Amino acid sequence: MNIIAEKNIPLAEVRAILRDKKKEYSKEGKEQLYEQKRALDHANRSTKLNLRDSRKLIEQLSQLEFKLNEDQIIKICDLLPETVDDIRAIFAKERFKYTEEEIKKILDIVDQYR
Repeated sequence: MNIIAEKNIPLAEVRAILRDKKKEYSKEGKEQLYEQKRALDHANRSTKLNLRDSRKLIEQLSQLEFKLNEDQIIKICDLLPETVDDIRAIFAKERFKYTEEEIKKILDIVDQYR
């Protein structure tokens, strides 16, 4: 297997990809690899959004006037933070600090998908 490109994707998309692979394998009479089964199990337990809502949330977060990077958006989408402190924890490694108002805008958007 050759790696063509790497891209961060939300857990909802991981779940959709692995479910499709599982269906494809079952049609061919094959079984998923151990790692694929574990990843699908993790995605099923950890994903809070469906694929459509996940994509909508990513779209809304990427349109904010203060730009979030792709990693931050994916992490917010996967974790659905509930408080200002939860969002600050996601941004803990960042050198740039977001204002209280910006964080509240993020929370307002995320609250629509809870």
